Amino acid sequence: MLADRVGGLISIIFGGLSLYEAIRLYPTSLSFYVGDHIMPGVIGIGLIILGLLAVIVKGQIFQVEFPDRQMTRKIVGIFGVLVGYCVLLYFLGFAIATFIISIGLFRIIGSYNYRKSMLFSAIQTVCVYIVFDYWLDMPFPAGIFNL
Repeated sequence: MLADRVGGLISIIFGGLSLYEAIRLYPTSLSFYVGDHIMPGVIGIGLIILGLLAVIVKGQIFQVEFPDRQMTRKIVGIFGVLVGYCVLLYFLGFAIATFIISIGLFRIIGSYNYRKSMLFSAIQTVCVYIVFDYWLDMPFPAGIFNL
């Protein structure tokens, strides 16, 4: 498959560029295992290995299927809910906006009823809030209610 080989070659090129950046950043590092060069190096090696696999290994032929009407509505609904989250986050703050938006996402993605969506949304919001606000001490937008 020509597309796999072209994609593999592009992956190898970007992997090489990433490795070049890792080599360029290495002199500023504290040691081999600590510094700004680690992530570009790991990504570069991964891209080169996966690119070589795409070039060498024969892929399977598949037929592209576009989503049906119901799936398209779900995709557009998810996009709309996430755009709404950006707006609500500013006005209502993290806790309330996350709770409201999670209800919508549980309804759209999971097809749960409102009772289960609200329960799962409350559990998810509390867990995320505890992890990021209390354990990691990250500030969240408080919104107009200062929550």
